[in-house]
Amino acid sequence: QDRFALHLYSVNGKHLSSVPLDEEVTAMCLTEEFVVLGTMQCGLEIRDLQSLRAAVPPVPMRVPVHSVSVTKEKSHILVGLEDGKLIVVGAGQPAEV
Repeated sequence: QDRFALHLYSVNGKHLSSVPLDEEVTAMCLTEEFVVLGTMQCGLEIRDLQSLRAAVPPVPMRVPVHSVSVTKEKSHILVGLEDGKLIVVGAGQPAEV
């Protein structure tokens, strides 16, 4: 019934959890703790990797997201937009960014 969904599987293929999504995912990046999603409807979502619940409220981007990446230090998220712009989003506490 749901148009879009995010599913989590174990390494052995066991279905662990799933959540319905309101937007079409166009980009995804995984870290040890989070999954970062970019959407066609101009959103950036950060979800907990184990529960798939939103870790923070969605961040509006105004333009569809084509790629997402997390820096090696996990301090910033790099977001490539459809119009060619690269947005850098701080990914920690204000003192850490």
